[in-house]
Amino acid sequence: MEIEQNIWGFSPEGEGGLLYTMRNASGGEVLLTNAGAALVGVRLPNVDGSLTNVVAGYDSFAEYIDDTVGMGKVTGRTSATITRGRFQLDGETVRLSINRPPHHIDGGRKGFGARMWEARTEVNRVVFALESEEGDEGYPAALRVETIYDWDDDNRLEITFVAQSNGATPIDLSIAPMFDLSGQFTPESVARHRLQVGASRYIAVRGDNVPTGELQSVEGTQLDFRTEREVGDLDTFDGLIGERGGLDHWLAVDDWQRSILAHVATLIDPQSDRKMNVYSSQPALHLYSANAMSGSGAAREGREYEDHSALALHCMALPDAVNHAEFPSIILQAGELYVQKTVYEFL
Repeated sequence: MEIEQNIWGFSPEGEGGLLYTMRNASGGEVLLTNAGAALVGVRLPNVDGSLTNVVAGYDSFAEYIDDTVGMGKVTGRTSATITRGRFQLDGETVRLSINRPPHHIDGGRKGFGARMWEARTEVNRVVFALESEEGDEGYPAALRVETIYDWDDDNRLEITFVAQSNGATPIDLSIAPMFDLSGQFTPESVARHRLQVGASRYIAVRGDNVPTGELQSVEGTQLDFRTEREVGDLDTFDGLIGERGGLDHWLAVDDWQRSILAHVATLIDPQSDRKMNVYSSQPALHLYSANAMSGSGAAREGREYEDHSALALHCMALPDAVNHAEFPSIILQAGELYVQKTVYEFL
């Protein structure tokens, strides 16, 4: 394994932006930056020796600083919605920052994806570290977090989150890289991808995408990916998918067991014959079809991304778990070790 480190730019505060390139024996590459501990790209070798990038991203460090869509970045201290930015912890009401009124989303006004992380290399891995002080965005307790990227010669990208706190606090770290296994990043190429997900239930939400606490069957719905099928032209969907403007839904992983890494999903592009298996220790998979790309200014190599031009398979806890006792708890106690893992395996 070869790891290159280069200065990629500077933040407005003068912090150095780093670009890491991890290269395996087959020539496959993973690109990372310390801005948001982001996954910048995954370049896979073709039969002619050229490389195709299958992860949406930007060309420059400055774009990661100005990013408005969370491009490949880590989210935290929690992911997704916390209803009205409040919850009960040990009999007290905790109030968080409100960044999408009236709710708290993806860690708040300056979540972990908007931070500059410390970075280091360890043999075959890149490690990003972050300190979150007590009261950060309203969260109780101080927290130290590491995001660890491992890339092996079998084209398996393993992402491990590790954290410890000095008191009780909710935590749900995740990352949402957006894929197109063909490398074309168009709605047409995403539509022909085939998807299989081991989930027989989805998380019901209200109109503002806030979970109700109900887990409903995917049977007879557009979210039934238990048997591999084509994603399809998302612009033509009505019902569950149409009302969200595309895929923007959480599926509950079948037979989930805490701390056990299990197969969650498979994505296939028939044109390129590429396949990606997803494994995770998390209980939910968020499917998101880049519904807010058009007009965002997000672009690579001079071409702006369109809505539905990539697909995120985002492993995480069940959303708003702090307000739903029936969901697996995301409360980390003082001294406990938080460890969650997601693996993207490219075949």
